[in-house]
Amino acid sequence: MIDSAPTLKLPPVTCKVCAELSRFFGRIEVLTKYPVQYFRCERCGFIQTEAPYWLEEAYSTAIARQDVGVMQRNLVNCELTSSVVNLFYPKIANAVDFGAGHGVFVRLMRDRGYNFFWFDRYASNDYARGFEYNNKVRYDLLTAFEVLEHLSDPVHELSELMELSDNVFVSTYTVPDPVPALADWWYYSPITGQHISFYTRQSLEILAARFKRRLFSQGAYHLFTKEPHSKILFQIATRPRLARIVNQMFRRTSLIDADLTAMTR
Repeated sequence: MIDSAPTLKLPPVTCKVCAELSRFFGRIEVLTKYPVQYFRCERCGFIQTEAPYWLEEAYSTAIARQDVGVMQRNLVNCELTSSVVNLFYPKIANAVDFGAGHGVFVRLMRDRGYNFFWFDRYASNDYARGFEYNNKVRYDLLTAFEVLEHLSDPVHELSELMELSDNVFVSTYTVPDPVPALADWWYYSPITGQHISFYTRQSLEILAARFKRRLFSQGAYHLFTKEPHSKILFQIATRPRLARIVNQMFRRTSLIDADLTAMTR
């Protein structure tokens, strides 16, 4: 059920990104049973739900059953991340995947020779066991794919990511222009109840400035970094066909054999 007008007078809501006023945007049933209100910031366009009281239920399984594209997404993320590393961070020593799910992406990256580690608050590490992240280590790169839209407190939670690395490579779809209604954009995903924060390019730029990072964006991929980079190279690195060409030019020794040795000692 969808509703475009509140049934009662709502108190002012503060944008979780820029702290400006957010007005009622609409209402839709989440998890097919909870009537949830959404609010849109008048300044940066960030869209947020009301306080997400349903999250424990939404995360009863880490990967929603509707997420049928999870394997294909991991393959694409592996290609694009390899390309970003090859073009921008060729001397990378270690990296961590935040919100890593069951570890498929981490295993793929290690298979390609990149020293990636796993971290996830909700999922079990099934495919990268033995390569969990160390909270005492600072990483050369942090990846967080399809994570930002799950954050209930973006500034606080992103600050934790920024503390782990100067270079944070993420994916999240930005709100289209014109802004779609709650029933007209698949990414709101009310049926899963897991997507609660939706960003515009402007809101991402505000976050980048807050954390003293430069922002590079191409489609659903965004890099927060302290280092100067070429926008053109970032666009090349994050286009799958071009990324494959880039990666053919750079080869690393797979970590499969080394990992096997480490796991059988």
